[in-house]
Amino acid sequence: MNETSKTFVDRTIADPEHPVTLFSLSWCSYCRAARQLLEQLGIPYQMFELDRGEFLEPRLQNEVRARLQQLTRSSTLPQLFIGGESLGGYTETAAARGNGKLADVLARHAIQAKSAELKRPELNN
Repeated sequence: MNETSKTFVDRTIADPEHPVTLFSLSWCSYCRAARQLLEQLGIPYQMFELDRGEFLEPRLQNEVRARLQQLTRSSTLPQLFIGGESLGGYTETAAARGNGKLADVLARHAIQAKSAELKRPELNN
């Protein structure tokens, strides 16, 4: 793997100015659902579509995807990172919303969602 691609991914997911990063594809329905979920919840994020712009160069796209696979143990997109932590794809992110993990990860990294829809589940005693 080219060190530049590895460095790009590692720097991107660790960027304190943009702590929420989504790697996706423009045509992918799960990627679209992940974007919609983040927007619905008012979570600010940066996105890299790996089938557009500079990522159209096959070698770069393959290297970035290979690095994402190393980090996530998954070859699928989308892949969401919050504060450098991999949250997974759309299915894992939607589940994390439902079980409170998404709210916990955002709180741990001091990221404010603009929507009141994102709450930690109440504990029933």
